[in-house]
Amino acid sequence: MLAPSAAYPVEGDRASSFPLPGTDSPRFGALKRASAFSRWPPQHRSAFLLSSTTPEDWKNVRAVPPLFACCWQDCAIQEMAAMATASEVSTVEGFITKCDIEGLQQLVSEKYNWNQDLVHNKIVPLAHAIGCGTYVEELRPKYLVMIEWMLRSGADPLKEMSGNCVFEISTSPDTEATKLSVAFAGHSTLSFVLSLSELMREGRGGANWSKEHEYLDDIITMFKKAKSSTPSDSNHVHIHTDVVRLWEIAREMTSTHNVVFQTADGDISAHDHILIAASPVLQAMLESPMREGSSKCIPVKDSSINGISLFLDLLYTSSTCLELDYKTMLVAFDVAHRWQVPHVVAVLADALRQELSVDSFVEIAEAAVLKGTASLQQACATFGAKHDEIQAKKETMPPVVRQLLGLSYASLAEPGTAKRRRF
Repeated sequence: MLAPSAAYPVEGDRASSFPLPGTDSPRFGALKRASAFSRWPPQHRSAFLLSSTTPEDWKNVRAVPPLFACCWQDCAIQEMAAMATASEVSTVEGFITKCDIEGLQQLVSEKYNWNQDLVHNKIVPLAHAIGCGTYVEELRPKYLVMIEWMLRSGADPLKEMSGNCVFEISTSPDTEATKLSVAFAGHSTLSFVLSLSELMREGRGGANWSKEHEYLDDIITMFKKAKSSTPSDSNHVHIHTDVVRLWEIAREMTSTHNVVFQTADGDISAHDHILIAASPVLQAMLESPMREGSSKCIPVKDSSINGISLFLDLLYTSSTCLELDYKTMLVAFDVAHRWQVPHVVAVLADALRQELSVDSFVEIAEAAVLKGTASLQQACATFGAKHDEIQAKKETMPPVVRQLLGLSYASLAEPGTAKRRRF
């Protein structure tokens, strides 16, 4: 039986021990100069007001000098914001401890900062989830799903932690001889997992940590996949508007185009050198002795002319003048993925996130899964979890969408249908 530590130690009451600079008395009325108070950092002012005022002080607030009253109001507003943030952090911590991924998806803001320390143990949510899963074997599959979801939501396994708590775990009967301890301070979540994994591999006291070691290996694999799919900030640069306009002019110079796309509702053209430089698939078509290479005509009868036009606009300039809807975006998204143009895929994935609605959900979610676009999948999963209309209809949705909403493929088999064996 696993024996977790008595929990991650909780720090003392911060309000009572908070350093308040320049005060002779803990009383609100003891402040001699409002101007000195106004120069305190907001968190110092807020802590002082909340820990030092009495009901009588609040009654007399109208007697406070204007500068001081302004500072007091500023502190109250900032403290209310901080309390809301602390409340949400506590909510996140509680859902992780309960292994409630549905609670995280439905009740936590999409803009939540997953690299923010938790309230009690001062470690990031990712590390807390990993620790909980290490303790409870039967919950590990659910924690792995939760960890993957956090990574998609922006949790960074390389974020260094400063909490002074220690992770401890042991097995019975000899808990002292088998105890493993790893301090979180100075570790990132990744280095914490590697350190714990190494200690388990040593098998101190004859303990067998093979199942826990396998769990941690699965997490490291997730980290690798997450980092490899995360776009780098270096992919984004500032470009002068005249440069963009130059490429728009090139895009509009149809007399110089030499490749034609034959769509479902008309033809549209482009430059072959642009297509060849951008897409290895189009390069293979246009440089081969096949029909596309000799005629410079590429049939895409399953795609609309607006969808191909949007693809070309984004390819040339990453902008468009088209009146867009999500169906046109999905056509462009499909060909960008099919022709392996990753920057257009990324641009459209971001744009499709803004197009999510109850009506568009199924088509966008299915495309996100089939194209393997992690950021769009996460946006769809979060959106679907928060809308009752979608949850009510999920049994009628395509299998990949139902899986995205939390159902496994095993649960999707029709009654009486034999499972197909794959080799």
